[in-house]
Amino acid sequence: MYLKSLKIFSLLLFVALVANAQRSNIIIGPEINLPSGNSTNQSPIGYGGYLKGEVGLSQKFSVTGSVGIASFLGKKFLNNRAETLSYLPLKVGLKYYTDKDFYFEGQSGASLQMNRDTKAAFAGSLGAGTFIKNRKNSNQLDIGLRYEGWRSSRLIIPNGTTNTIFSFFSLRAGYAFNL
Repeated sequence: MYLKSLKIFSLLLFVALVANAQRSNIIIGPEINLPSGNSTNQSPIGYGGYLKGEVGLSQKFSVTGSVGIASFLGKKFLNNRAETLSYLPLKVGLKYYTDKDFYFEGQSGASLQMNRDTKAAFAGSLGAGTFIKNRKNSNQLDIGLRYEGWRSSRLIIPNGTTNTIFSFFSLRAGYAFNL
């Protein structure tokens, strides 16, 4: 699953570099992750970064591919902090623009745990964002909010229990390099 996702992301990046599409860019930036629901029992907060490629299909639609790193701090129990766990999410998706700069986006793929030997989890996310224009050049600031969930039979197990869905809200701000 990891190699397949990496191949898809590489293909999207290649197409973005050689195609003369409506909107093509590379976005890189940090993100803050806030676990929701039962996921707050494992972690109070997460952080990370991402790299996203976007290739425009039309004025309203774009195909996206992203890779990132997400670390979640372990929750503190009786003055002992659980292990901080890191993940490598690989996703592809579709972005819909309601106007020139505001969009909705859906992505799916896999999330691989980096500091344990476990199976990949299915990753799915829905979000919205906007671009803020840069006055000096054609590059832009991309600000967005998404809800993401990872489904697996073994995902975060610091205390020996299994959690089948780990979900969180993510606030991100990235710099978009137009191609």
